[in-house]
Amino acid sequence: MNSYWFAPRPKTVKHQHPFLVFDCQNRLHLPLTIFGKEASARVSPKTVQTYLYSIIPFFTYLDTDVWQIRSGNAWDVSPSQVRRSVEDYLVQKLQCQVHPHHQGWKYVAITAGTRSTIRVFLASLKMFYQVMRQCGSYTFSNPMIDAMSVTIAAVETHLERQNEASDPPLMPDQSGVAKPLSKPAHRLTDSYYKLEREEWVPQILDDPELPAQILKGGEKLPLKHTRMRDEVVTWLLFETGARISEVTGLMLGDWAVLGTHTKARAFSKGSYGRRTKVLSFADNTVILLKRYFDEERIRFDPNGYVLEDYLLLAKRGHADLQTVPLFLTTQGTQLLPKEYREHYWNPACQAAEIEADVHQSRHWHVTCEVRDIYETAKSKAEIEQRLRGLVEYMKWQNEETLEVYQHYFNEQLDADTRDEFLKKTHQEIQRHLERRKSGKRGKYTLPEGKKQSEGVVVASHTMLQGDDEPDLTFLYSLAGGGVE
Repeated sequence: MNSYWFAPRPKTVKHQHPFLVFDCQNRLHLPLTIFGKEASARVSPKTVQTYLYSIIPFFTYLDTDVWQIRSGNAWDVSPSQVRRSVEDYLVQKLQCQVHPHHQGWKYVAITAGTRSTIRVFLASLKMFYQVMRQCGSYTFSNPMIDAMSVTIAAVETHLERQNEASDPPLMPDQSGVAKPLSKPAHRLTDSYYKLEREEWVPQILDDPELPAQILKGGEKLPLKHTRMRDEVVTWLLFETGARISEVTGLMLGDWAVLGTHTKARAFSKGSYGRRTKVLSFADNTVILLKRYFDEERIRFDPNGYVLEDYLLLAKRGHADLQTVPLFLTTQGTQLLPKEYREHYWNPACQAAEIEADVHQSRHWHVTCEVRDIYETAKSKAEIEQRLRGLVEYMKWQNEETLEVYQHYFNEQLDADTRDEFLKKTHQEIQRHLERRKSGKRGKYTLPEGKKQSEGVVVASHTMLQGDDEPDLTFLYSLAGGGVE
């Protein structure tokens, strides 16, 4: 074998390393094996696998590229040598463009041929050197970290602490005595290689017909044995806002424990398989799900059981419903996200002549829910309460996700209000012109509703755009405790 590779730890082996990594000569590569173990304590096992898949081609490159070998480059050389190797790899293998920045770090520009794993590669290599430094295997500074950014961040933290120590105690925000302190809008990254379009921005999908377009495209597919399954999964994606892995990962026990009705437990990103949230869906989807289970799924169920059979066996203690996948392939195995995407979602989008990633169903759900909150909430308290519920339901990690959606609907609200103002202004001018035309040149008066106080209207308008919108401080407090 001419490349690095890894294998999960066999269940019969007692050592504590979840992955064993081997080099091009099939020898155990201890540093990467240690990295796999230490990374498992920080991120989920699936993320560790993803990191290993993205990082081992770089190690293969170091061991097989003629110029890297001649230059004596390896993973444990000085930071400047490591960076030269990383830049060669970024340009030659990942087809990126690397440009120096006047502050000392490097700017990585993405080209048409750049692989989508570039961000994962940089993150995994950065963590690899963090682990190697901690265990004493790499004695230099982390080559993937920009020393200047670290210094600036340390100075800012020190100054903030000094200010907090010297300043008098702050009055409450609602007191109006002092302006509330605002958090910085952007966190300073300490990465030496900074990607083009570094910040991830949730997509705002405001097309109410998107689910119908996907399902309509799916109707054109020649599905013989999985039509009901794929349609139920699609409905669940849009109605629950869950990730595709969370939907395909549902077990019968997740649904049965909540009554086989409109709710099901699910794991979330970073929960390591623990059921940390509850998905909600419509009554009609429940009907489709039960039909799928008894009419289509039964053909591929290893036991040939319908829903009632499993529920009865579980009641008698003869079946563990947490071992029964809700969605099966035609081979009787649990449906995987990749299989759903390739078998249904992508072909359905192609048939509907649209371009949409399966994750956009999640953005669509959030867009619709936030829109409903802004359109139907009657007070500031109700807006904040329902946004709090949305944060908890989606299990978001930070405030930035909600903030993007909120900013979008603030702009929409402002545009709608402005359009309504222009419409009313045009009508008032039109009526005034008609009165002049008819010869009634009396004193112009405001129409009913505006006579009482123009100031009341202005105040109401201001409250609609300001007071009834959750402020940024509130959003920080909302999302700060969420775990996704």
